[in-house]
Amino acid sequence: MNVLIVSPVFPPEPIVSAQTTIQIAEEMRRTGHTVTVVTAFPNRPAGKLFPGFSRKLVQRERAGSGIEIVRCFSTLSPESRMLSRLMENLSFGLTSGWQALVAKRPQVVYANTWPIVATGLLFLVTRLRRIPLVTSVQDVYPEALMTQQRIADDSFLARFLRWIDGGIARHSAHVIVISERFAEIYRDQRRVPSNRLSLVPNWIDSNQIDVTVSRQIYRRRKGIAETDFLLVYGGNVGVAAGVETVIESMRLLANEPCIRLLVAGSGSQLATCQRSAQQIPGQPVLFHSPWAAEETSEVLRAADVLVLPTQREQSLASVPSKLLSYMLAGRPVLATAVPGSDLANLLSRSQCGWVVEPDRPDLLAAQIKEVTQLDPAERQRRGDSGREYVLQHFAKDVCLPEVIRILEEAGR
Repeated sequence: MNVLIVSPVFPPEPIVSAQTTIQIAEEMRRTGHTVTVVTAFPNRPAGKLFPGFSRKLVQRERAGSGIEIVRCFSTLSPESRMLSRLMENLSFGLTSGWQALVAKRPQVVYANTWPIVATGLLFLVTRLRRIPLVTSVQDVYPEALMTQQRIADDSFLARFLRWIDGGIARHSAHVIVISERFAEIYRDQRRVPSNRLSLVPNWIDSNQIDVTVSRQIYRRRKGIAETDFLLVYGGNVGVAAGVETVIESMRLLANEPCIRLLVAGSGSQLATCQRSAQQIPGQPVLFHSPWAAEETSEVLRAADVLVLPTQREQSLASVPSKLLSYMLAGRPVLATAVPGSDLANLLSRSQCGWVVEPDRPDLLAAQIKEVTQLDPAERQRRGDSGREYVLQHFAKDVCLPEVIRILEEAGR
């Protein structure tokens, strides 16, 4: 079977969607299918072109596994602004859609691309060529824009985007969502038939985090004392990340000199966060940027607690993919999320951490202080519980075969 995969993120980018995409491509290739991946030039998470790459209209590569990689031009969006993100979405949608139009006819197209615009253009191509489209939903749009207060819930634009998204979903051969709430939205609001809707969460390779790494390795290299209580945020420092709330909570904890925060990552809000942190007495906030993928185990394992902020109702429209790495690291997780959201429910089921209300640095600071006073054995128990839960429900060998099955059935 000839398979076309369209995803704007792909290795060497370290983010979860890039890793799951290449694993799908490699598994399809391993089972005898011909696989082509249409992607952008690597720039995530900072929105800056990776060293060693230069953008062209089209660049073709062949991976050692036999996968053909077609890199297409798209604009970059180092700052999370509506216009720059729209241009990135549109430009990749046009170039990737063109590649799907002129490519040798595939039996199935798997789309894990930018929502609505790029997805919509690809949808039009697959309809024109009568190719089954399997759509992966990583974030629900326009709901995600509403939670970021970028568009109003009752606006014409919101209703129009919801109508487009629903049309794409209903006419796809299959829709894959990553959470229970997403499944509810697409089943009840987008009216996607249950037999064409599957819940397959993002997964993680169980070997991605080395739990034999000592918590001392990174601490010693960065001069962090063994007695310091270290909170770690690892991931994109963007507008939607909510890192500012964590930094503000550290300001409220300035009289607790042994509590420190490490922010590891890059993104559009990094400079803003650094300026805010500099104003806190005692300088309790450290930054590690850029953050290389090979450092992940050392950074996460150095933590006493891993912190995962979300803003407003963001946790109702997306599930941060970094949560899987956090849980796999065997460290407890402190998140800000709306009660009843997928994120809050997951932490509750796995018993791996604590949840507080979003955008309340005062509540977050109080919870941090409470967690520091817990018996270390209790924190370790929660960390172990999270790792065990991920291995049972979010491991590669649990989730990947289901995606392969869906693609093979859609392409028949």
